[in-house]
Formats: sequence, C-alpha cells, structure tokens
Amino acid sequence: FEDERGNLFLSIVDLIEQLGEKFYKPRVLFLENVKNLMTHDGGKTFGTIKSILEGLGYDVFTKVLDTSDFGLPQHRERLYFVCFRNDIENRFDFKFPVGDKKSSLSDILEDKPENAKVIERNDIVFYKEYVPEKNKNGKILIPNRPIQIGYLNKGGQGERIYHPLGHAVTLSAYGGGAGAKTGMYKINNKVRKLSPRECARVQGFPDEFKPRPKTNQAYKQFGNSVSVNVLQHIVFEISKILDRKA
Repeated sequence: FEDERGNLFLSIVDLIEQLGEKFYKPRVLFLENVKNLMTHDGGKTFGTIKSILEGLGYDVFTKVLDTSDFGLPQHRERLYFVCFRNDIENRFDFKFPVGDKKSSLSDILEDKPENAKVIERNDIVFYKEYVPEKNKNGKILIPNRPIQIGYLNKGGQGERIYHPLGHAVTLSAYGGGAGAKTGMYKINNKVRKLSPRECARVQGFPDEFKPRPKTNQAYKQFGNSVSVNVLQHIVFEISKILDRKA
C-alpha cells in the first residue's frame, strides 16, 4: 500500500462505504490483480485486502485463472476476487469457471496487419526448424505455451522470437527490446511484432472494438487490460447466484 497504485483499492473501499451510507452497498464486487499479490509481503497484503472486504460485509472468493484455458493464445495468470454481500442467498454456491478451450496465436493473426513492425537485423539467430507434434490421426497438437525458435542480440526479454503455432508471450504495457510489449514472431518468413488488432484479439476483444489511435498507446492499452473471455465466464457464474439470465 506504500505504492501509489495501491491507493486504487483504498478508493474502492471508500466508494463502497459512501454508497452504503447514502444508498446501499453493491451486491457484488469483482476485482482483479496480478497473481503475485497472493505472496506479496509474505501474504500480508492479500490477507489485509481480504480482511477489509470481509469487514465491509462481504464473503470473499478468490482464484488464479489462466487466460490460456479460455480460448485465448496467451499465458496470463491473474488473481480474481468475487465478493458477495453477505445477505445474498446461495452465495456459497458460487464456483469459479473451469476453462478447457485451447488456441494458438495463428488462430487470430491478421492477413494484412497494419502497424505490425517488421524486424530486419543482421544479428537474428534461429534454432533448428520447429517440427510440430501430431497425434495418431495426423492432427497438429497445439502447445499450451510460447514456442521460442530464435533470438536477436543476447536473447534477453523482448529479444526472443516465437513460432505462431504456440502462444503469444504475455502482453505488457511496458518493457524493452525489439519485441517490447507484444513479443516477436516469425510469420510468413518475416520476424515481426503483433499489430494492435492482433493484441486486441489476444485479449479477447471483438474486431468491432476500436483501439487507441496511436500504436504505442494501443500496446499499453491491451498490455494493461483484463482478458475479456475470462471475465465473461466469471460473470456467467455470478449471474447464476444473482438469479439473472446469463
């Protein structure tokens, strides 16, 4: 909570208290944070947040879910909080969704991407050609992870090259290197970054969604975003408890 970003949670607490004084506290709170929140400061930060939410009159359910289990080609583990006001009937019947749908980056690539920077350098190194594994029927098995096939410079973070049959690396709002924020991929014999539209698809946004107009702004937008598919599944489970039609 010494980090100014921690003030956001305190603002949420303040809002809940003000709503409770003037109207009523929300029936449900739905929060998200990075997985490491659970272990930060030996678990004390997580414990404090949970205790505060319970003190506000909520029963708190938490779970780490991976975007890659919900049909999106990205390994992105996030901690989700679903908190039901403790007068909500059947609240203890709530269960987080279990995802089992896999996909690869190749499933969401654009045919003619705009603003997808091509990397042309003389220090690019490739490993031996990647040969995908197949099942007994000859169908290609999609790995549930990024597949590194090369690198440039010293191969540090943001300097690794991946195959599109695997996952995208976790999108980030920050980071350096030639592949900063999106990663680099060998697609149609060219090494390039993802386009803003492809980043939107990796996060589950429909093509009707309009990214920020500047490429770097769009990269930051999707690097900071939650994954839409995961939210949809969680909200569906919440709706069951609230007796609303999903």
